[in-house]
Amino acid sequence: MKALFPLIFTLLICSSCLESQSQDARSGSKSDLGFFESSAQKHYFVDGKTGLVVYQKEFPSDWEVMSRPIYNLDNDFPSFLYLMQNKNGMKAFNTPMQQFVAFQNPYYAQAMRGYGVTNERPLISPAGFVEQELKALMGREGFKFLSHREFPELTAYVQQHVAKLGLKNVEYTVYPTEWINDDNVKALVFFSQLILHTDPALIGGEVMAIWNYQLNFFLAPTDHYETDLKIAMNADFNKVDNPYWEKYQIQVNNYRQQQKNILHQRRMRDFNNARDANHARFLDNIRGTNAPPAYASNSSHSNFIDMIREEQNVNLNGKTFKVNAGAENYWMNSDGKYIATSDQFYNPNQDPLYDNQQWDLATKH
Repeated sequence: MKALFPLIFTLLICSSCLESQSQDARSGSKSDLGFFESSAQKHYFVDGKTGLVVYQKEFPSDWEVMSRPIYNLDNDFPSFLYLMQNKNGMKAFNTPMQQFVAFQNPYYAQAMRGYGVTNERPLISPAGFVEQELKALMGREGFKFLSHREFPELTAYVQQHVAKLGLKNVEYTVYPTEWINDDNVKALVFFSQLILHTDPALIGGEVMAIWNYQLNFFLAPTDHYETDLKIAMNADFNKVDNPYWEKYQIQVNNYRQQQKNILHQRRMRDFNNARDANHARFLDNIRGTNAPPAYASNSSHSNFIDMIREEQNVNLNGKTFKVNAGAENYWMNSDGKYIATSDQFYNPNQDPLYDNQQWDLATKH
């Protein structure tokens, strides 16, 4: 569940999937863009853990653009903080995504707090957020509220991509508001909100929603406001996603699902083993037998512990690792992650989903 939100925001926030490219994440290049006359620079939004480009955007060459990946919602998939500015006095930046869970039943909410849920917050509408929080925030910075501004092209784009993804039980809203201060600086604040309504059947009939929001700020003097705003929004609409990053996301999600399946199988085996052991002890008591424990021999104690834990020792490059038992082969990468398989002909180095990593076959002990 947790990994869902960075992926959805990456796909939805003012973005457009054009023909993807993979380029050096730390280099810049210039090209002519149709929406402004000056030359342009490409800015690469780079995952800090793999060095892969997540996506890229183009801006005027005289704009200063900085970005930084953060992992507050997912340890593998970043979102990005950015700061842009130019000599006209334009500045644009965003805030980290904030994620919450909302419960309809207050007693259920209290029980979940007892289980350690610390990010509970009732759902709030975009207009409600503006009234309750944003007006006070902007007021402290000297800005007065002007109006809610509609961007039909943005609304249509968001609706198109939500429909394309086929996401059910999901609401996504971008709510822009405009502001002005006494120095004739205008501001546009985008309140982006995503709500995932969970299936009550999965949580005992309770109604629960997981939701998050992010704020994107754009400020510029009134005489440059509309021009620079159009450039910034076109950069968002013409964002280019990296297909290698998309492939990496699939790889990580496949690995996560495999680990979930292994843990589920292990729990089922533990349950069945415990049931069989209880049955055997019951029969021994009836027969009056007193069989010695399986771990009576010191030499077999370690193997017995591994058997109880459903673990297997494997060796790779002189190092020993414990893995979940039950597979014929274990392929490992340099990060210590492994792929368990009983298919003797499977080799992840020949799998296009894993073509950016090296996997070595470990040896069972």
